[in-house]
Amino acid sequence: MTLTRPDRFDYAYLGDVSTLVRHPHDHGIWLGAAGALDAPPDEVDAVVSLCRVGTRQVPARIRHHLQVRLIDKDDPAENPNLDVVLVDTVNAIAALRAEGHTVLLHCAQAQSRTPSVAALYAALHRGVPIRRALAEVLSALPAAAPRRFLREALVRLSPTGGRACRDPGTGFDKTNHRRMPPHLTTTNEETPA
Repeated sequence: MTLTRPDRFDYAYLGDVSTLVRHPHDHGIWLGAAGALDAPPDEVDAVVSLCRVGTRQVPARIRHHLQVRLIDKDDPAENPNLDVVLVDTVNAIAALRAEGHTVLLHCAQAQSRTPSVAALYAALHRGVPIRRALAEVLSALPAAAPRRFLREALVRLSPTGGRACRDPGTGFDKTNHRRMPPHLTTTNEETPA
C-alpha cells in the first residue's frame, strides 16, 4: 500500500488563513497561516511548516522546506516528544537564519503552533524573556491563542539566567546544526556537492 499526499491541503474551512506578519524579534522571520504559502514575500527562501502541506503547496522557488510533526491537540499522546520537537524546531530555524535565510514559519491558522514556536525561538535564540516574547508575538498575531499544552511547554523550556540557546542532546548545536532528527523532514533542499 502506497500512501500519497495531495497537492494541497485546503485549510479555508477554518476561516481566515491569510495571516502574514513579521516576527517582532527577528525581521528575517515571517509568521503566517497556511494561506501565506500562496504568495510568500519575495525574500522568503525557507519554509518551516507546523501543519501538513501538500506536495505542491510550497512554491517551487523555496530551496529549504522543513516539515515538523507538531499536532495541535492537548492529548500528550499526540506529541510524545513535545519538548524535543519544539527545541529542535527553534534550533533549526536559528540554523537557517545563521545561514542567511529568510524564513516563513506557519501552521494552519497562526493561532497556536506558530506563535508558540515563534515565542520559544525569541526566548532561546534572541534572549527575550519568555513571557515578554509570547506577549509580543501575540500582539503581532491578535487572533492567536496558544493551547495550554504549548504554553506550559514554553515555560518549561524557557532559559534561566539569560542563556541564549539550549541543546537537549539532539544533535543541534553551534557546530552541527544541519542534522535533522526523525520528526523533522526536509524537502526541496539542494543536494550538497
